[in-house]
Amino acid sequence: MSSRDRLICLSVLDEQLLTKAHAEAARLAEAERQVLLTRADYHTAVRRLHLAGASLREVAEALGVSHQRVQQMVGLAGGTWWQRAWAARSRRRRDAVCTFCGRPPAELDKLIAGPNVFICDACVALAEKALESKRQTGTFAPAKSALARCSFCRKRHTAARQVIATPTANICADCLGVCRGILDAEPSGTRGTPRNP
Repeated sequence: MSSRDRLICLSVLDEQLLTKAHAEAARLAEAERQVLLTRADYHTAVRRLHLAGASLREVAEALGVSHQRVQQMVGLAGGTWWQRAWAARSRRRRDAVCTFCGRPPAELDKLIAGPNVFICDACVALAEKALESKRQTGTFAPAKSALARCSFCRKRHTAARQVIATPTANICADCLGVCRGILDAEPSGTRGTPRNP
């Protein structure tokens, strides 16, 4: 088809229908984005149920889904590594410092332990601000490289999984959500004591 034929075809298009098609395409893209966000929220809620101590079967029965489906949702976040890693780190609790800011337990209100990484409540708040604003907040900035990995779950930065980076460690939006859930669920206790996720 020559460029002249293309111009004739374009002039035949109904401008109102073309405008409507563009608007519907934008609506569809937004609906698909909302589905992805809602699915991520659902999976996070399921993982939090499991992290709170419920077995995979108990969660599956309560939600009316298969045990395998719950296992997939928990597995997508790295399985039960939060719980497994906690037992391995119990010897190091007194020596734990926030991996992100380097502050010792005496200077912290709350500290969350992940596999070979710790994050304090203040750094969780800074990471959340950087995630919301999509700009650097202190040393926290949205990762630009697809090679950036979350220091907690080791998953890479993607369009669907935002990673917030610092010079010392990174955290993805999913793990940040789990950390916020832990902080919100835990009452203030002994200053700087690592919390069991």
